Amino acid sequence: MAIASEKTGDRGPKNELVLGWAYHHWQNIKMATPIVIGALSVIGISTADIIAMGWIDSINLAAGSLAQRYYQPVYFFALGMTLPVGALIAQALGARDDRQIRRALRQGLVVGVAIGILFAPIVVAGPTILVWLGQDPDLSYMATDFLIWTAIGLPFNFIFFALRQYIVAHQRPLPQVIATLLGLGFNIVGNYAFIHGVSPVPAMGLAGIALATSLTWLLVSLGLMIYIATSEPYKSSKPFQRLWVMDLQITHRIAKLGFPIGLTIVAESGMFIAIGLIIGLFGTAGLAASAIANQIATVAFMVPIALGQAGTIRVAHYAGRLDRQNLGRSAHSVMLIGILVTSVTMAILLIWPDSLVKIYLNQDDPLLEEVIALAVPMVLIAALFQIPDGMQGIANSVLRGLNDTRIPALMAIGSFWLFGVGGGSLMGFTFELGPVGVWAGLLVGLAASALTLTWRMQRGLDRIMAGGRILSG
Repeated sequence: MAIASEKTGDRGPKNELVLGWAYHHWQNIKMATPIVIGALSVIGISTADIIAMGWIDSINLAAGSLAQRYYQPVYFFALGMTLPVGALIAQALGARDDRQIRRALRQGLVVGVAIGILFAPIVVAGPTILVWLGQDPDLSYMATDFLIWTAIGLPFNFIFFALRQYIVAHQRPLPQVIATLLGLGFNIVGNYAFIHGVSPVPAMGLAGIALATSLTWLLVSLGLMIYIATSEPYKSSKPFQRLWVMDLQITHRIAKLGFPIGLTIVAESGMFIAIGLIIGLFGTAGLAASAIANQIATVAFMVPIALGQAGTIRVAHYAGRLDRQNLGRSAHSVMLIGILVTSVTMAILLIWPDSLVKIYLNQDDPLLEEVIALAVPMVLIAALFQIPDGMQGIANSVLRGLNDTRIPALMAIGSFWLFGVGGGSLMGFTFELGPVGVWAGLLVGLAASALTLTWRMQRGLDRIMAGGRILSG
């Protein structure tokens, strides 16, 4: 059965059972919990990298974090371009369209590999481009080998993105959790081995961190492909059959939905990156402090983003079934849970900022006190934007489940760059608040995004409940 047409504003199945709020809360939590663990494992890999850099010294932390911020737009663009794979598969599962399930996975893999190969040369050219952007030449060129090894690993990382969406869309997220936890363990061991050298592995310093991470994504992707090919309910549909055959129709759908998602994620991550680069103009200590605050904020954001992924999949399932009532309840449920969870993370960051910052630093570092003095107020600001960051992420995820990506992308980009980067620059330079003032722009940008995207989500749900179209594209 193909996905039902939306052209006539079909009101969906008759006598549909409207499930209670407790059911939706439990199902969202049940699905999101392993996704949260998996997301924390994924971000744990980059967190382990940041900690490893900081344990070398603040100079390596500044150089490595600068390199990470440089290639992150590629990383997040690929993430956005592969997110529709999960939504399309979830819609197909809701409509029992096995053919689309196979096609969406295959083309998602193609899109991920293509992005990795196309952007690898730009990543390798990073040191030169960073100097053009006004960054410290010594720090920029320290990251040369780090960026080369990172570029090699990009296709494997993006293959993982597509495979994860395939598994999560089946509402069976545990396999990707196990894979990423194993990958995290390998990465931690690999960081130590490649930084310091453990026979026969040579000591590579900062570059060794990137090599360990690239090997991690290679092994995790291979593991998931073997699992999918040999385990039910996946193997019976022959997901890797005729893997080399292009399906331009599905590729176009993924690109049409994924491009604005990718731009939205790049706009948000780009706001953080731009803020970090602007802070880099104030010196090494500010750059290192913002790297720590950024990583703490990113780890905290993994919980609402995982809730958002669960919301995307469950909303897309109900959309495929044309089940309006449960679609709306599921969307509102995940938003309520997100607000509750981000309230808890906000409290944690407000209570223990010093302890969290010190995890990332070598206590013998000569810049220790200067970095802590900047990083602690940045973490306090990060605490204040936990709720708006979670709200805007979840609202955007619900809209993705409805194929509504273009207008939300424009709303997010305007919020992040006009209010976030613009406001941060104004506070940092015009009002002379320095690195902390620049960082405060994130609070303004995320609050603006939360207001506009939550309004867009509610407007869409009201339209659906009134009998209008469910899928926007």
